[in-house]
Amino acid sequence: MSIYEPEQAAKFLYRATFGPKKGDVEAFLEMGVESWLDDQFTRNRRKHRPLAESFANASGDTINENARLSAWWDRSLNAGDQLRQRVAFALSQVLVVSNSGGPNSEGLVEYYDLLLKHVFGNYRDLLEAVTLSPAMGKYLTLEGSRKADPVKNTFPDENYAREVMQLFSLGLWKLNSNGQATLTPEGDRIPTYSQKDVEELAKVLTGWRRDTYLKPMYADDNRHDFSEKTVLGQVFPEGQTPEQDLSQAIDLLANHNNTAVFISTLLIKRLTVSNPRRSYIKRVVDVFKDNGQGVRGDLQAVITAILLDDDVLNGKAMADHQSNGSNSRNFGKVKEPLVAMANLCRALNVKSNDADRWWDFAATQSNYGQAPLRASSVFNFYEPDYSPKGEINDKGLVAPEFAILSMDVVRRISNRMWVAIYSHDSTDQKKWSWNRSEFERNINNPDAYVALLNTRLFGGLMSSELSQFLYEMLLELTAENRTDDRKIESTLFAVQCSPEFRCQE
Repeated sequence: MSIYEPEQAAKFLYRATFGPKKGDVEAFLEMGVESWLDDQFTRNRRKHRPLAESFANASGDTINENARLSAWWDRSLNAGDQLRQRVAFALSQVLVVSNSGGPNSEGLVEYYDLLLKHVFGNYRDLLEAVTLSPAMGKYLTLEGSRKADPVKNTFPDENYAREVMQLFSLGLWKLNSNGQATLTPEGDRIPTYSQKDVEELAKVLTGWRRDTYLKPMYADDNRHDFSEKTVLGQVFPEGQTPEQDLSQAIDLLANHNNTAVFISTLLIKRLTVSNPRRSYIKRVVDVFKDNGQGVRGDLQAVITAILLDDDVLNGKAMADHQSNGSNSRNFGKVKEPLVAMANLCRALNVKSNDADRWWDFAATQSNYGQAPLRASSVFNFYEPDYSPKGEINDKGLVAPEFAILSMDVVRRISNRMWVAIYSHDSTDQKKWSWNRSEFERNINNPDAYVALLNTRLFGGLMSSELSQFLYEMLLELTAENRTDDRKIESTLFAVQCSPEFRCQE
């Protein structure tokens, strides 16, 4: 199927953005995928910090969580650099920093802008920037880590050294280029690093301190371990400065064979499909290793490869039990709650009635089971290989986002979506609203109304089964003499409850 067909264009936009707004599919088809990508790659970065500052200043406050989350929602729903915003959200769940025991809201918004800056750059540069981020330094306690003191019986902090290998680069186990674990002759997995590597890397990373959250951490020679170190078999010569040791460490991690596989697989799962075929992973990994011009870690090339792979365009996924071949029934992924809500709000063109804040959205964590940079631990809101009990687990497949979806969270998400649907034409400053005039014009024409729901809420991807269900629902509501208000609200609520809306093809 061609990316230039409406159905494929809509699917592409759900993967590459926070969901299409009215007219986005048509605009995409007119531009073509190459021009659309070129446009997105060159659009100015819509940072969050200036907006968060504006929201905070309007309330006479410094940046707090209300202002930061308001800025996140505004940028996610309205910013023109949608691809950058969407991939930054994915990266924020790979290179995790959180308010849970971590930096304040100012540090968090600055960290998110750092991710936005490097989204289309080189992964090596991103990893170095993340390592020197004062927000990361605070969160994973790298700031202030100093050389061992035998008298005081103190040692370098190992927290960041461990997580940068386990979660931000190598992963726990050695992998082949197709994502499968490398095994010993006895069939055991092989660790990528040892505790000794953690201890040695912790020495390498000593001597970094934080001034403010607005600039990278700085080196303090008095706290650095200048001795010779050996990490992953590579020697760090005695006498190297903190900057030299750091640069060598980042090169080592970014160029490690496992990093290309581990990071590529995580990004695939965040953006396109939970159960990618091995061949899909390998094709993306090959681009990570070499963008075609001899450059390793080119994220712009990696993102392009992820979004335009033939498996994605043809709807192919891992076969049951990870067998050879493919199974189209396993294609796609469950939408994260924030993404589903953003899809709804962009489809309805939801606006904040208060120019200085997105009221109610600040309670994101309790309502959706997740919030930007508010994971309960460095392991994110869910693990990438989480598999819910039942058919998915029985078939050897994964569905990571299901880890968020407890019964209570599902109830809360539906409640928040109902509030958004019900808020049409509201003038309450502490609410948000959307213009439903187009829905009102079509509500008494079932064919036209269901077609409108298909276009606006699904980008034209609604199944015939769901179309028929909504058509019959509308006829039933009409026969019961329900008001136009009730018919619009009920059908939209049914849409958001549907598995089709809550899943991404």
